[in-house]
Order: sequence, then C-alpha cells, then structure tokens
Amino acid sequence: MPISALNAVLIDTRDGNRLAAFYRDRLGLPLREESHGSAPHWGCFLAGLHFAIHEESHATQSSRIAISFAVDDVDQAIADLRKGDVPIVEEPVDRPFGRLAAVRDPDGNLVYLHKYPKRG
Repeated sequence: MPISALNAVLIDTRDGNRLAAFYRDRLGLPLREESHGSAPHWGCFLAGLHFAIHEESHATQSSRIAISFAVDDVDQAIADLRKGDVPIVEEPVDRPFGRLAAVRDPDGNLVYLHKYPKRG
C-alpha cells in the first residue's frame, strides 16, 4: 500500500468554538467553518495540508488527534490492512470530499486513508 502524501491533521475536541478560536485568533490560521457531515468543524489548507478541528462529544485525552494519508486505492489498502489484523474503524465510504476509511494504530490513534476525487 504505497502512501503518496500526508494530507491532513485533524483534532477532535468537545469544544470546537474554543479550539478554533485559539488556532484562528491566537495562532493566525485561516480557519473557516466547514459544512460536510454532521459534526461542527473548522478547517483550512496550509501548504497543501488540510488542518481541521472537529467537535465530537466522544473526544477524550487519549483519542483526539488523527492523521490522514493519501493512498491510490482506499479499498485495497483496507483489504491489505485487514489481512494484518489492523483494527478497522471505518470501512471505505464515499464522502463529498473523497473516499476514505479509518484504522487505529497500535497506540490507538486514528489513521485515515483517503483518496481525493480527480479534478477535471
């Protein structure tokens, strides 16, 4: 499963407005409210990397930061990882922003495998 890029860093929090205000107002990130999916979230691109804050009621100290890697074939990547007994958190699914799936690394961190749609 060749990984072609790190494409996102995501932070889950119970108080999205507070955390977004910190990154936007104190650190100067150009965060904007985004509306795809059900949970409130804010995001921006920095040098091609998507940075996002997601408000999630289940966010805990040990499971708040996730990373997303670009892959050529999400379904094949999950099939390969399943053979290695990697915990699959989310099966491949199409979203407005591309196809993705999620697994957990050995420390319990969320790792997304993502393919953006081709732009024409």
